[in-house]
Amino acid sequence: MDDAWLQLQRFIREVRAPGAFNIDEQLTRDMDLYHDLDWEPPKIVTAMRAWGERFHVDLRDFDVACYVPSANMRKREVLLAALKSPFSAKARESLGGHSLTLGMLEAAMKRGWWERDPAL
Repeated sequence: MDDAWLQLQRFIREVRAPGAFNIDEQLTRDMDLYHDLDWEPPKIVTAMRAWGERFHVDLRDFDVACYVPSANMRKREVLLAALKSPFSAKARESLGGHSLTLGMLEAAMKRGWWERDPAL
């Protein structure tokens, strides 16, 4: 899939919320879905499913909680962890997660399946 990056950019523009900041010309492979695009876990999951279907990417190994740990936390737990984070390494770790970048999506498009880092 030689044009994977161009197809991915088109897809991201389609799923972005209307009226969001104009990032059309600024999409880069190192952009993170959660931190840079400001997508919450439910939107990430929905977009990943649509992306997987459109580009025929097997997502059996994808778990949003590996990248956004708060995805499996209740709002109260997220708030408490955020309040504790300046004082607690454990709280910071529970909010941390790992990058989920456009470059990772592009690589999976070329490969045909999602490959989770074994360290996760």
